[in-house]
Amino acid sequence: MGPWEEVTYCFASGCAALPMLMSIKAAIEQRQCTGGWSRKTEIELGMKCWYHSVFACPILRQQTSHSNPPIKLIRGHVISRDAFNKLINGGKLKCPYCLMEQNPADGKRIVF
Repeated sequence: MGPWEEVTYCFASGCAALPMLMSIKAAIEQRQCTGGWSRKTEIELGMKCWYHSVFACPILRQQTSHSNPPIKLIRGHVISRDAFNKLINGGKLKCPYCLMEQNPADGKRIVF
């Protein structure tokens, strides 16, 4: 992928996210909220904004793929699905970075 293709994906992603961000801004202004965000909000950009992932799993040291996608753990650490499956022990998964235990069902597939 060339640099212009990356710029195109970034621009398309921003355009797809802008309506959601504008409605959030309007809701905050309408309610006159002065505090910070109460929770994280993820914006689904759709398949048209997906492109080849270049993430390499820091545990298994291999590039992720469609058959071995990156998985985000509860605290935001990311590993490959193969590493994720290898770390499951007795119905629990311990994060290799912060050692926090989590339910494997809480892992979420992500696309960069």
